[in-house]
Amino acid sequence: MRCVIYARVSTELDSQRTSIENQIDIFRDYTSKQENWEIVKVYTDKKSGTKENRPGLKALIEDGKNGLYDVILSKELSRLARNGKLSYELRDMCNDHGIHIVCMDNSINTIEGNTNNFGLYAWLYENESANSSRRNKQAKRVKAQRGKFVGSHPPYGYGLENGMLKIKNDDTPNVVRRIFQDYLSGTGMDTIAKNLTAEQIPTPAQAANKANASDLWHSSTIKGILSNQHYVGDLVQRRSETISVTSSKRRQTSEQEYIITEDAHEAIIAKELFNTVQAMMANRTRTGTAPQKHLFTNVLYCEECNKGMWYKANQKGYRCGGNIKHGAHFCQSKVAIREKELKNVILEDLKELFTTISNGTFMETMLGKLNSKKQSVQKELKSILKEIEMSRNQKLKHVTLYTEGIITKEDLMELKQTLDAKVESLLIKQAQLNEDLIECENKDYIATLKEKLSDLLNLKDLTPQILNSLVEKVTCQLDGTIHIKYSFVNPLQET
Repeated sequence: MRCVIYARVSTELDSQRTSIENQIDIFRDYTSKQENWEIVKVYTDKKSGTKENRPGLKALIEDGKNGLYDVILSKELSRLARNGKLSYELRDMCNDHGIHIVCMDNSINTIEGNTNNFGLYAWLYENESANSSRRNKQAKRVKAQRGKFVGSHPPYGYGLENGMLKIKNDDTPNVVRRIFQDYLSGTGMDTIAKNLTAEQIPTPAQAANKANASDLWHSSTIKGILSNQHYVGDLVQRRSETISVTSSKRRQTSEQEYIITEDAHEAIIAKELFNTVQAMMANRTRTGTAPQKHLFTNVLYCEECNKGMWYKANQKGYRCGGNIKHGAHFCQSKVAIREKELKNVILEDLKELFTTISNGTFMETMLGKLNSKKQSVQKELKSILKEIEMSRNQKLKHVTLYTEGIITKEDLMELKQTLDAKVESLLIKQAQLNEDLIECENKDYIATLKEKLSDLLNLKDLTPQILNSLVEKVTCQLDGTIHIKYSFVNPLQET
């Protein structure tokens, strides 16, 4: 019997870190006493059971649909789901694919035919979660009314002490003061963000030690700080709340629903300065460097940072959006690509291709080139499929090593993330190669391509319609070298 384990905790708290390992140990002990049972995979999540967006559970359901196991082991049904909709989706998937569910609290065991109470337990767990959510919201509301901070993270520049906001003993309060003073002196939000990024000032996400925190400041972050009433010493809470216990979406509450406690903590910004800045924000017309919608917008990209290039009217061309927005700290590219020159390059490329195709003697040569390209694509596809298979086998091998206690959970998760990212990249490349292969095998391909290009004979300018139908992406290197990726297999390109 191929068995998989699902273990979940609802938070990242230190007190729960060992809970998943303890659950897995219980499952190992259970399976060791069953005849011909083999643990083939372990799925884990650190999220509430009411939420649907759980990577571990999603992978479990997908693998179940693919027939990779016969039975799911869980501590109790609530570990799998505290969401009625999700509980029934899981049950139906198991029914459709002949998969059993065994819960260690004996509530559900489909092997022994114990399924009658599935609906009852699903309903009880979701209602228990809803009641718990209401109690938590009420408790937070009472704390907020007493002047206690109940948010997930204190505002930038503040820390928490006994539930109260306290000015931090580091440089972050000075950064807040600097942001207000810079804006008051006339510096725009984009420029403030670019300067802070260039000086490598830690962002609010970094200061809060959030996972995958970016080191880039954005104008939206600056605006959030400039608009935050907490900095004058007032506690403003309940500005948003979750829609329901089964959803992570939040709704913005009305100002009448806010819980405001004035002078609840020490201020970083004087109220007079804060009010002046609010008036400036209301009156100032934003004239940032946002990109204009133009011919090559969403088509032309910088090869250095993979950001889109923005059209600059004063240069009649395009500049790297990453460099413009975040400065040289983010991307060194300052090259400007003239739109007129870029259009001419593409037009000449396409017209040359059409002229060559129109030559009757070229047909045989072209078919030969397409056949050569087809063989090259097939060879690359074979290599990719081999890499995907090797990566998946490697992942299964390390799952076995983990279940046998040879490697740690941290080692397993690190390897899994690396291999999953690799496989995802390979699958994207495989899909593109499959499209190329179809074009190479299509006997009507040349006629279709010729028809597409026929409009270029008398074309004086490159229109958005022609560009978007024939060009997939254009990239620019630091030295201004342009690479054009067409949306068709170009037989004139080297294989």
